[in-house]
Amino acid sequence: MASAAFLRAVNVGGRTLRARAFAEALGLHNIGAAGTFVSRGPARGLAQLIRAELPFETEVMVCSAARIAKLVESAPFPNRGTADRKHYVTILGRAPREVPELPLVRPGAHKWQVRLLAVDGVFALSTWQRRPAERLVYPNAVVEHALGVPATTRGWDTILRVHAALRS
Repeated sequence: MASAAFLRAVNVGGRTLRARAFAEALGLHNIGAAGTFVSRGPARGLAQLIRAELPFETEVMVCSAARIAKLVESAPFPNRGTADRKHYVTILGRAPREVPELPLVRPGAHKWQVRLLAVDGVFALSTWQRRPAERLVYPNAVVEHALGVPATTRGWDTILRVHAALRS
């Protein structure tokens, strides 16, 4: 069955990856978001295959097509978002042992930038709100700190593109 692979911290901190060439060499489909690939093969062994070919060490989260489909079909967000408010899915390295009371907002209730809404297995769902005068708070940092697991974050639109690629 088809699956998707999500790499953590790609194209930041000196971890540069030429995604298109990397995907072609491994027979994967490059989604276009840094470190996001679709495989026509099974999920088993995909993370090891990717890690063996990477020029650096990083976490690789793999999700089956069925798990991605279940998330998308649940329609967790009421709209597609706007330029100032976007929806994100954080793929966790493993399900967290504990989940704090949700929603969790950071940095604070009145000037929030990230609102962690739900945790569903290895997916954490959040909304990010632009606050131009404030220091940027990114959903991945909030989720990793709150749940204590390695994670990587993608926009909802990217998850929809992954789902479409898995279905085709």
